[in-house]
Amino acid sequence: MDKNGKIKGKVSIIDILVILLIIVVIVGVAARYGSKITTAVKSDKQFEYVLSVENVRDYTVTALKKMGRVTDKKSEKDLGEIVDVQVENATQQSITAAGEVKNPETPGRYTCFVTIRATGKESEDNYILSDSTELSVGRNVELYSKYVKTSGDIKSVKVLD
Repeated sequence: MDKNGKIKGKVSIIDILVILLIIVVIVGVAARYGSKITTAVKSDKQFEYVLSVENVRDYTVTALKKMGRVTDKKSEKDLGEIVDVQVENATQQSITAAGEVKNPETPGRYTCFVTIRATGKESEDNYILSDSTELSVGRNVELYSKYVKTSGDIKSVKVLD
């Protein structure tokens, strides 16, 4: 290295760092967009998935029962159409002074099981909506429709024949 910071008078340390940064970015992009989710797609399918929307008020239950199309928060991703809503009284786990676990009903609160029908693709190990949203049990999904804004956890996913 000479007094100007160049190796053998031609390449500087900064040049080497810039080249390494470009290589890291290329590898990152290849890893992100070359994943199994997008490459192992088998076919177009229609899915029904059930969301558990917990501890909501009567207003939200009424809005969900109006059905309709649902999207994500930014209204860019179509998550499907609500086809069914089952409602139960909400419960909240509590422990008594004696150490006993109880699940009493919470007055004025409900748990909704919202069935949504959507079109997407099936891969080897998961289901993907047409806009690349992955459907997997346990995943939290935010729902936005003309009538309601809420979120819930996916409880089941099934392929329709």
